[in-house]
Amino acid sequence: MVFYRDMRNQNWLFPPSVLDLIPENHICFLVDEVIESMDFSEIEEKYQGPGHPAYHPKMMLKLLIMGAIDGVRSSRIARMARENVVYMFLAGNLKPDFRTISDFRKNNADLPGFQESG
Repeated sequence: MVFYRDMRNQNWLFPPSVLDLIPENHICFLVDEVIESMDFSEIEEKYQGPGHPAYHPKMMLKLLIMGAIDGVRSSRIARMARENVVYMFLAGNLKPDFRTISDFRKNNADLPGFQESG
């Protein structure tokens, strides 16, 4: 019997773009487009002043919305941002931890859809 050869150790001349790994009609593109079109100036005001750099609220909201679509909670969203190409795309290849995601949800509970999400 003939089997496909494993290609795990194959080197790539050029690394693939994460976009090449996501089907072109995936819902993550809609999530990205809708969130990017929203005005976040009011939320961004919370981040004014000195301090450690923060993850952009748009990116955090994209992750939470995609998590809600997939039925994934904060702790798993953090893992997905490290392992799942869709979440990597939405996170811009940043990797917020579960506490950061959970705190963002808690601190922005007045945003639509956050009241009963887990």
